[in-house]
Amino acid sequence: MRSRFLILPIFCAMKPLSVDGENPNFDLFNYDKTNGTDYGPSDWINVRCPNVGDCKGWPDGWEMAIDWRLEENSCRWCPADTDHSCGIHHQSPIDLSRTKAIVGHPDFNQCIDVHWMAYFDSSCDFEILQDLNAFSIERHALKIAQPLEEFEPQKFRLACKNENGRRWGKIDFSKGFSHWWHLSHIDFHVPSEHTQHGRRYSGEMQMYHWYSVNATVAGINNEMASVTIFLDAHNDTADYDYLNKLICQWREAEDTSRDQCGLPSVSVEFPGCFFHRRGHDANETPEGEPNTQRLHQRHRERRLAAKPKSMTAHDVIVGNTMSNSEERTIVLDDEDLEPIDDFDWDSFIASHYSDRSNIDGSHHRKLINFDHVGPWSNYFGMLDVRTEYYFRYSGSTTIPPCYGKWYSGNNRRQTNHWRVMKDPIRVSQRQILEMHRLLRERIAPIEDPVNACKPDTAAKVEEEDPAKVSVARPLQSTSQVHFKVFCECENWGSKFVEDREWCRRDKLERFFDHPYNFKTVGY
Repeated sequence: MRSRFLILPIFCAMKPLSVDGENPNFDLFNYDKTNGTDYGPSDWINVRCPNVGDCKGWPDGWEMAIDWRLEENSCRWCPADTDHSCGIHHQSPIDLSRTKAIVGHPDFNQCIDVHWMAYFDSSCDFEILQDLNAFSIERHALKIAQPLEEFEPQKFRLACKNENGRRWGKIDFSKGFSHWWHLSHIDFHVPSEHTQHGRRYSGEMQMYHWYSVNATVAGINNEMASVTIFLDAHNDTADYDYLNKLICQWREAEDTSRDQCGLPSVSVEFPGCFFHRRGHDANETPEGEPNTQRLHQRHRERRLAAKPKSMTAHDVIVGNTMSNSEERTIVLDDEDLEPIDDFDWDSFIASHYSDRSNIDGSHHRKLINFDHVGPWSNYFGMLDVRTEYYFRYSGSTTIPPCYGKWYSGNNRRQTNHWRVMKDPIRVSQRQILEMHRLLRERIAPIEDPVNACKPDTAAKVEEEDPAKVSVARPLQSTSQVHFKVFCECENWGSKFVEDREWCRRDKLERFFDHPYNFKTVGY
């Protein structure tokens, strides 16, 4: 099989060290307010990064397209619903409105997309992701990486190889994008960063992608893409089984970091996940949990043998920034770039839900860490949201350096292409609360150059409920160059039966009275 070597040249202007001798590589950002060189949202423009390999303030350096030329921190403070004027910009996140699809409305903007976003999974099976430490608690988000490996000097490839080989996850956008977008990583934020008709959701899952061709082929440079799914929690909603599976892995990452730092395990249990008890009474065994000591030893041995934290595609590309060394390359096999025309999606979806139904049945034995939940797909959210319709707009990333500076005369250069699914995935309150806890109680890993083994989170603690935090950038104002649209039934027919039922409703009814594929009254 032939492979293609994609050269990723990147450059970035340096800001000088400050006169007081502080190290700008240790600049941070947070979601509350500025404290020294830990900058609040209104001051994110000040977060510096002279050396991407060392800096902390640009966790996703995000030169996530080929032939990037990054020259500055592009964060701007353009809050929505204020008189603060930013002029023309396309900062994110923003509020999303379905009025964009109503002919005759002042906001109307025609969706030009003509098909759904087809996606194909990577070779990163769940067990491979576990072994490669792909689950992490970052200062700003809970993360799942698509790990890379360096197989020759300065040459990198996807680290996941299963019985079907080695392949990137990829997704296909309609209109204007004739090549694949490849999956780099997934971030989870609480609460949601985007809103829909003013409604903020309990959480947001953001799947970050990079373009598979360089600027010469694409005809444009500095592009990236994010596909987003809302998470919506209610007191009467059952757990979302896949989220339980992920929470257990983030708890494993949490305990690994605490173990390496010589700290006791957290004292709070999340039923279904393995409960570590370092520093606590090991004789306190929850009812029904078998052989706790053996399981504890197994998990500890796994941690001690674990590999370093996973590196993603953006880490490799970022590594070229401000570097005089040889350019790094990401290797793609030919099959990563080829179209897939003969895949039977209807059979795949039917099989996926049939397997889920058999596994989730009450007769099936439940396993620790929700290992019975499956089958795994890195695009599990796209399957479980059960809609093909979305909001589309041009914006920026939502953490420093906020890639997405608007350039006059070119509406795609340095753009993050957002696709935000119209429906949320329903989750339970206990799941959302655990995500809040994981971010609130984050301990910096032992290798952190500043805060090793100390509390270290960018989250803002909510004043009304200290058990909750926010890792959501405040909403930004919108302008014409966000090019917002809403793509729905009139643009193409969906293969999901839930979409087809929703599309039978009158337009205004399905837009506002019953906006989702499941039963609700309004948003």
